[in-house]
Amino acid sequence: MSDIGYRIKCIRKEMKLNQSQFAKSIGISQGNLSEIEMGNSNPSAETLIAIRLNYNVNLNWLLTGLDIENGVIYEDQDEKKLVKVYREFNDYDKNEILEIMELKKKLRSNS
Repeated sequence: MSDIGYRIKCIRKEMKLNQSQFAKSIGISQGNLSEIEMGNSNPSAETLIAIRLNYNVNLNWLLTGLDIENGVIYEDQDEKKLVKVYREFNDYDKNEILEIMELKKKLRSNS
């Protein structure tokens, strides 16, 4: 699991903003943002709220790296997407997907 500074940097990069632009949008200095992104300091509660409000970020994910939705914990967006797509399949397709996953797991353990 990555640290909070890394997740904040990912948000900034996804928004295609430099540190100065992102820092200004959340009300902190570029130097403070740099320290947070490097893991040398932690963001204040006000900074976290500003990121949540300005960039519509899941606060739990921002704090912990885990995405919790309706009581389900997802390790990342890929896992969340996988579960969402899986739930759309009929029982036959679900079983087929599970067989493929078990085969993949078996092949990995034999390598």
